[in-house]
Amino acid sequence: MTTATSPILLKWDPKSLEIRTLTVERLLEPLVTQVTTLVNTSNKGPSSKKKGRSKKAHVLALSVEQATQNFLEKGEQIAKNSHDLKEELILAVEDVRKQGDSMRVASQEFADDPCSSVKRGTMVRAARALLSAVTRLLILADMADVMRLLAHLKIVEEALEAVKNATNEQDLANRFKEFGKEMVKLNYVAARRQQELKDPQCRDEMAAARGALKKNATMLYTASQAFLRHPDVAATRANRDYVFKQVQEAIGGISSAAQATSPGDEKHGHAGIGELAAALNEFDNKIILDPLTFSEARFRPSLEERLESIISGAALMADSSCTRDDRRERIVAECNAVRQALQDLLSEYMNNVTVAIHVFLSLYQVIVCFAVLSVHRLHCNQSQNGGSIVSFRPCVGLACRA
Repeated sequence: MTTATSPILLKWDPKSLEIRTLTVERLLEPLVTQVTTLVNTSNKGPSSKKKGRSKKAHVLALSVEQATQNFLEKGEQIAKNSHDLKEELILAVEDVRKQGDSMRVASQEFADDPCSSVKRGTMVRAARALLSAVTRLLILADMADVMRLLAHLKIVEEALEAVKNATNEQDLANRFKEFGKEMVKLNYVAARRQQELKDPQCRDEMAAARGALKKNATMLYTASQAFLRHPDVAATRANRDYVFKQVQEAIGGISSAAQATSPGDEKHGHAGIGELAAALNEFDNKIILDPLTFSEARFRPSLEERLESIISGAALMADSSCTRDDRRERIVAECNAVRQALQDLLSEYMNNVTVAIHVFLSLYQVIVCFAVLSVHRLHCNQSQNGGSIVSFRPCVGLACRA
């Protein structure tokens, strides 16, 4: 049977208290409720009644102590069965034990004197420390589950490599059978993880990666078999390599979704979606030009370059393994349509510039001719009256008949 021997890298900070699964939330909720109820006991300031011991506070303190003990027992069991996070889990269990003891003492003192603001403050600080310690223990236990999933992924990767290195069809059949067994185990573990993830986007990514893995795994045997039968045909090799790449990417998608992180290219892809929207808005503003100031040599290269950059970003989204075929085709079609639309717009700008200049020159001719005619009439009137006139020369190089 294939075994995973190389170390597994977890993209997770053990010191982080970020809750990523619904299970951790559900396990924490009762303890949070008990601690909150205990803290709020007799939280109404000094009372006129005779001070004494609070029976309700003692009961709540005991329930918190029992809940903490349950966490300790489960944490010790998880640490015992864990291989990769044993040391971290042991330290987390000891921290819960320490904070639990502090909380027990503080809650008992508060239960004996529930009207004391000092004892209440001490218990609140102890409660916060206990909740943080328990949260970290649960998150580490959750990380241990992720490590087991990553171990399954590693086994599947090695089984996949074995399929790729098959030398004949019988060897391929045997290795693919082993690969299929590991795939069934992985799908079960990944499906459970998918249900536990808090982030809807991570759940969707996990579902998409599982779907892509199932789809391409079914084509893996056929593509590998065709290559073994026709190793000298470049197309069969290219087809097999493509299917293997798709399976590897799907495995990487499961790994990233399980850890509630995004792989490098997908992370850039999601960031790229925001950048793409910003680039589209900027491009939309850039194409609004004054036809009179439009210069083809100045604006056309920059607009075409910006559009090609946007189309490149859209192409990356289209090439993503999570993009459906029909949507991919639509993205390509829209990119081509946008290219043509830009060329049509630039042509329209050029036509408008030509028309605008022609109209402007025609109007200028009319104005100059009117000025010359006015001067000519003034000259005639002055001549008839024996007066003089200052010579007038239009300051434009346009021919005009008076």
